[in-house]
Amino acid sequence: MGTDNHGPEWLTRQQFADALQVHPKTVSRWIAADSTMRVRRLGPTGHRVRIHRSELERRHPGMSPIGDTTASV
Repeated sequence: MGTDNHGPEWLTRQQFADALQVHPKTVSRWIAADSTMRVRRLGPTGHRVRIHRSELERRHPGMSPIGDTTASV
């Protein structure tokens, strides 16, 4: 996985959900509904996914780059 000063290029479902402040199940629904989403499936069954960082901008235009994808309290 490539990294730069803004964090990983491919995000886990949880990291993606945290960045957009939605539930991970919502991300799963978006993946199922949008065949154009940049998603990489991993593992023998393909149930583990990574979502490309560029999808953050598609879901939330004008969002500033994030370095830490964990939810802040």
